[in-house]
Amino acid sequence: MRLTTSQRATWAALAGLMAVLPLQAADLSITQFRVRGPAGGNDEFVEVQNTGTAALDVSGYKFNASNASGTTGTRFTFPAGTSVAPGCFLLLSNKAASGYSGTVTPDLSYSTGVTDDGGLALLDASGSVIDQVGLSAGSAYKLGTALTTLGTGNSDQGYQRKVNGAGLPQSTGDNSADWVKVAPTAPRASTSPCTVQGTSLSIADATVSLRNGDDVPMPFTVTLSEPADTDVTVYARTADDTATVAAGDYDAVDTTLTIPAGSTTTTLTVNVHGARAAGPDKALRVNLSNATGDVTLAKDTAVGAILNQIPIAAEIWQVTGRGQVSPLVGKRVATTGNVVTAVGPAGFTIQTPDNRADDDRLTSNGIYVFTSSAPTVKIGDLVNVEATVDNYYNLPELKSATVVTTMHGAKLPAAVVFGDKIPSTDPNALSCGDTNFQCYVGMRVAIDNGMITTGNLRFSNEPFAEVYITANGQRSLRKPGVRYTVAVPDGVNLPNWSGNPEVFKMNTADYGAVPANTPFNAGTTFRAEGVMSYAFGAYTLIPTKVTVKKAVDLPRPVDSRAFYAVRVGALNTERFCDTNFNTTFTCSGGDTEPTADQVKLKTQRLSAYIGGVLKLPDILSVEEVKSLAVLQGLARQLGDDYPAQYEAFLQEGHDPSGINVGFLVRTDRVRVLDVRQLGADETWQDQGSTAFVHDHPPLLLTAEVPSILGKMRINVISVHPKARQNVDKTGTTADRDREKRFLQAKSLATQVQAIQTDRKNLLAPLLVVGDFNAYQFSDGFTDVVGLISGRYDDSQNLLKLGKNLVRPALWNAVDSVPANDRYSFLFTENFGNIQGQAPRSVPTHQVLDHALLNTVARGLFLKMQYGRGNLDAPVQTLDDSASATDVKKALGSSDHDGFVVDMVTLPLGLF
Repeated sequence: MRLTTSQRATWAALAGLMAVLPLQAADLSITQFRVRGPAGGNDEFVEVQNTGTAALDVSGYKFNASNASGTTGTRFTFPAGTSVAPGCFLLLSNKAASGYSGTVTPDLSYSTGVTDDGGLALLDASGSVIDQVGLSAGSAYKLGTALTTLGTGNSDQGYQRKVNGAGLPQSTGDNSADWVKVAPTAPRASTSPCTVQGTSLSIADATVSLRNGDDVPMPFTVTLSEPADTDVTVYARTADDTATVAAGDYDAVDTTLTIPAGSTTTTLTVNVHGARAAGPDKALRVNLSNATGDVTLAKDTAVGAILNQIPIAAEIWQVTGRGQVSPLVGKRVATTGNVVTAVGPAGFTIQTPDNRADDDRLTSNGIYVFTSSAPTVKIGDLVNVEATVDNYYNLPELKSATVVTTMHGAKLPAAVVFGDKIPSTDPNALSCGDTNFQCYVGMRVAIDNGMITTGNLRFSNEPFAEVYITANGQRSLRKPGVRYTVAVPDGVNLPNWSGNPEVFKMNTADYGAVPANTPFNAGTTFRAEGVMSYAFGAYTLIPTKVTVKKAVDLPRPVDSRAFYAVRVGALNTERFCDTNFNTTFTCSGGDTEPTADQVKLKTQRLSAYIGGVLKLPDILSVEEVKSLAVLQGLARQLGDDYPAQYEAFLQEGHDPSGINVGFLVRTDRVRVLDVRQLGADETWQDQGSTAFVHDHPPLLLTAEVPSILGKMRINVISVHPKARQNVDKTGTTADRDREKRFLQAKSLATQVQAIQTDRKNLLAPLLVVGDFNAYQFSDGFTDVVGLISGRYDDSQNLLKLGKNLVRPALWNAVDSVPANDRYSFLFTENFGNIQGQAPRSVPTHQVLDHALLNTVARGLFLKMQYGRGNLDAPVQTLDDSASATDVKKALGSSDHDGFVVDMVTLPLGLF
């Protein structure tokens, strides 16, 4: 069924002829491309051309790509208002890092590349493929024999389409025959000269629908590219394809057509015989030859599609089939005696009564009927429906329907109960075979123990749209193991983490279960009934009823510090920058640094978070801070906002964007003895060059805090190792990043061991805190947290340590946090094509921010808590909170949730 936020797509006229007509003429063609160039794998471009005789509106057209395993995805959607003049070009290029390096300025850009052995496709606004070319047999996009991949060498080579005698792209239906390798490439853009063509003649495809035994005329339009001074004649003859004259499908035509001087068109009409029963779609062809007047035949063959639209009697499960595309797509069907289970503003769902449901768990017994306006049926009506089977964004549905209600108040079919076992948590044993939800689409579903795992996303004009949910009451947590779809390295004794295939979406407002734009915070639990749907690459529950069991308020502060405790915390401030661009790259990560007003607002929001959510830690590690000055501004803001006195400490490191680690210390409760960097000057050989090991050298703070003895020495190390964005990939960049993370962790482990074995620290608590950019378990490559804490297991890591460096081992306080609350960062991951035709993107909650405690600190440990204010709120709420005047101003202050660790001190007084 459609979500009300979706735009209405039009289905291609020949949807029912996918098998018999793999290639149809289209005015927009791929004419040249490169999937790798001198700058590397992202040095790509795609050249497209309008081969028609009139300007072509390509609004909503898509450029898609496939890998060698058949996984497809949209790389670019042409913006509204995009038009291409006849014979002219558009150039698309990859704008990612090390992207397109050519001298021809591209017209449009995309950011996700095409694999070296994949495929490319153009789709029209309805989603129909109009042109495609493949670089491997496994690509989902190809015609005939695929091209040979150009390999992984970084040189200027690509493929260009051959042209026919009229100067138009050659389209025989066989990639290997239509394309030629070019080196160097010579891409053309909208500023390039358009193709100048002589007078040419083309014949357009045609389509007719059979609804009864009456004959139907099938007109084919023959067009000259420009008027001629004299009459132009051309010989036209029909030819059998799946439709044949012998079978009585149509009457043969063998004639000469004339286009009078000064005119540009004529028509050839083929008489198609009607049908009296449902049957397969068929096709015939019309071939042109022997044109006079020195006219070139630009398109000399047309396909005539004969669509049999006589209704087929079918149960719903016969219509839906086992896949995302109905086996009856494009056909007219009649399905009777089904129950209306949900009603929306533009359609309704029907389901087979339980006594007629099939026993195949891989087929759905429900389907959506699109009416375009408010339907007149009600839930519980028994209806007969005659309609055309459509495929709407990979969702079988019925359109152009006639509906007859035969009964009111029918018993609703039993709902499928989603919970611990359905949907499956095992990607190798999905509930619906190839997917986890397709066999339930259109059917009633009941959830008793649901959890909202993200705040509302934002969509178009809906500030509070869909949410991600689970039916088993669990967060979408990152669990142990190597990332799903990544091969477990040789010598690593770990399984693959599942990627949480049980996660799906819920859009609460579409069927009126709650008012539109109702906000939901993550962590909220609920009960729901509704029907399953699929839209924009994600399976979605559209509820007819939602009951909130426990709502979560935000922000959710940590508990107040006990009077006998000392509080140590950490917060990644998410690029807390100043206004100066005085580093190699911007601190902000964008094109410019923030303005003074933006720095002021960021300071206020961080103060609200540290004071109102983390409840004024005595010692707070801060990560991603540009300068001591900007951190001192935050210390002053905290003093203005709260009854606390903070001092800032920061020593600059080696990050090219200038971000550093530092401390905020409550000097009204803590006396700082020393602050120094650890291993700041250590170097390594970084791909042949000497470079610093630590971009953000760990920062050691030694201080005295109140205790039962009057004061207690404490050591706190602030850390922020290298990010793991390349760790799960392959290639030299991934190898380099893994090695650097390993060396950083090894360096810090050596420092930790030296500190905890120093005699003056034998009775001192030691805490290593911050954003470790690593999980609380191994990712299969380098267990950064395990190495620093002395708990590294070589059998679970690609990079081997040999012997742990830290003894006794440190303890990760994250282990004390309730399992469903172990997260400090939310990362949306693309896990490939196991949940439909689009890659499955799932938001994953993961722990990146940790607190490692030595034996002394663990003996004093009270609790660890994450302050919730950044990860669980709706996107719109995060934006709106910037103008709040209370603690809600903390929402959205960072992309991490910070934490605090409380330790007992039983103070007798200040120093």
